[in-house]
Amino acid sequence: MKTLKTLVIAALLLVAHSSFAASWQEISDSLTTMNQQGLSRAAMIEQLIHQDEADLKKALSQLRSKVKQQKQQLSVAQQDLAKLSKVEQKLNQELAAEQEEIEGIQGTVLGAAKRVNDLFEHSPLGPQFAQQRQTIDTILEKKNFPGMDEIRALTALCRAYATAASQVTLGNGEFFAEDGNVVRGEIARIGALGAVYRDRDNAGYLQANSDGRELVAVAGEIPGPALNAIDRFFSGEHSHLPLDISGGAVFLQMTQSKSFGEWLESGGFLVWPILAIGVIALLLAAERLAFFLRIRANSDTILHQVTRYVELDQIKEGEMFCREKKNAPTCQILASCLKQIGQTQEVLDNALEEALMKQMPRFEKFLPTMAMFAAIAPLLGLLGTVTGMISTFQVITVFGTGDPKMMSGGISEALITTQVGLAVAIPIMLLHHLFERRVDVLIGDMEEKGTAFKITLLKTGRITPQPQDSNHD
Repeated sequence: MKTLKTLVIAALLLVAHSSFAASWQEISDSLTTMNQQGLSRAAMIEQLIHQDEADLKKALSQLRSKVKQQKQQLSVAQQDLAKLSKVEQKLNQELAAEQEEIEGIQGTVLGAAKRVNDLFEHSPLGPQFAQQRQTIDTILEKKNFPGMDEIRALTALCRAYATAASQVTLGNGEFFAEDGNVVRGEIARIGALGAVYRDRDNAGYLQANSDGRELVAVAGEIPGPALNAIDRFFSGEHSHLPLDISGGAVFLQMTQSKSFGEWLESGGFLVWPILAIGVIALLLAAERLAFFLRIRANSDTILHQVTRYVELDQIKEGEMFCREKKNAPTCQILASCLKQIGQTQEVLDNALEEALMKQMPRFEKFLPTMAMFAAIAPLLGLLGTVTGMISTFQVITVFGTGDPKMMSGGISEALITTQVGLAVAIPIMLLHHLFERRVDVLIGDMEEKGTAFKITLLKTGRITPQPQDSNHD
């Protein structure tokens, strides 16, 4: 209807606009025609609308049916999901319960593989199983759980190692010599305890290198008895063989051993003054030893002979005898007494004391110097130790205490001076004590023989007795 009204208004406007160009009849016919066409179109449109409405209802019905069907399927799926969720939860619980056990087994296998690898790295049998050790490398490189084939291979490798560790094998093979060259010679593996070799020029011990895949000759000086035993072992003369059962500690000590000169140099510059003191003290001790060996100790025989000369009134012969025995200190004392015959006892006593005092410097020569050296040597050693400790603490200040070996090495070198100082001072002190004891013995013997000879002179009247002082009240 709205369309029809629009057409009428448009026609009226057209008529008005055309200034009555057409007749009213024409306008009426035109309007009628237009009205019929509009009605026809409206009927067509209404028919289309009804058809579309029917299609839409049909589609809506189909959609509702599908929605209902999908809701039913969704409900079934939700029920299945709930059941699967319960199963998943149960499986997760079981997996969590077994996860610790799985991780424990995995850790045990990996730990066993690592321990076996460490065993091969430090065993002389390691190079013998270089190919089989790839199984260990595979297990250690994998992050997931190792397979049963790998576990069986690891078990078989351990059994093979245990069998080889209980056997002594002899044969030829290659190894690295001390100079780094590959050498071929006789090799004897004594289980997992050690290995020895012998070639045309040398013989010695073998040990595994850092990764345990090659045999290397042990560097350092091997004792002669050990080399002799190795040679006899290969020759079949002996069945026993000295081995290092300390896990390589003895071999390490052999490679790190220092010569005497290197050991002294590691002590620092104060070692040389200490050694100089020791050499000088040794020369002084040799001189004193030669001096005391020249002194004759048959003082009883000398006293008896001189006493006979006095009793026989042969004073000149007695003096001549003492001059002939001038190396005997007792003769020096008796000669001084013979010169005082006819004097008083006081004069004789003074002469004896003077003779003893005259002999003392000869006996005690260089002994104070030796005593001083015995005191200075350990003090120089302590000075060297303190100096070395200061240097060690300076290193600690710069680099910290992360390397205990560096600290222990510096401290051990610092203590070398103390060791050398004590090694020099102790023999000097012993020699000084022996010489002092010898001096005391000689002085005591001279005093004894001088007193005995003085008594003889008093008895024979050769000496005037000392008058006694008289006291009056």
